[in-house]
Amino acid sequence: MNNDDAQKIGRFVHEVGQLKRVARSGWWAAGIKHPESVADHSLRTAVIAAFLAREEGADLEKLLLMAIFHDVPEARINDLHKVVQNYIDVDKAQRAAVVDQAASLPNLFGDLFDSLHLEIEAGASKEAILLKDADLLECLFQAREYEALGYKVYEWVENTTKRLTSDTAKAIAQAAMSLDPHKWWVGLKSRK
Repeated sequence: MNNDDAQKIGRFVHEVGQLKRVARSGWWAAGIKHPESVADHSLRTAVIAAFLAREEGADLEKLLLMAIFHDVPEARINDLHKVVQNYIDVDKAQRAAVVDQAASLPNLFGDLFDSLHLEIEAGASKEAILLKDADLLECLFQAREYEALGYKVYEWVENTTKRLTSDTAKAIAQAAMSLDPHKWWVGLKSRK
């Protein structure tokens, strides 16, 4: 790798680091003062995407790349919740950020980054559809965790479950609804 390409990748990695400091802003409407970051959300979205890819027969590598990179434009435009989206053309802003981010990368990677986002935006491939399910499921899991802490987020839970499309996502959503999110560790203490 030449020095110029290494520098471009280094700057991009620093930019992606911004996502650790960008809060998922929709939760503020529910009174959550310190919601999870976009980076937190993206990690769990990728984990969910891996399960969906295997169960639904999708391209695992492509779906994982989509999940990892789907919110990277928010390093430049921030996370804009649904109320904000009534006043700002978020799709246009996100597309502009993707184009600029892709142009800042070495050609092969920039082209991949841009093509993944175009596929996500079109929503036509199996992987793009499953990414949407993974994104929604992550929101559902987070909502259930906030709900268990006493926040009134039933609307998020209800709206999310209605929008899932794959059978696997619907099954995982049912599990999320039946489990106590703060009891995942039960039985692990006594294993030793």
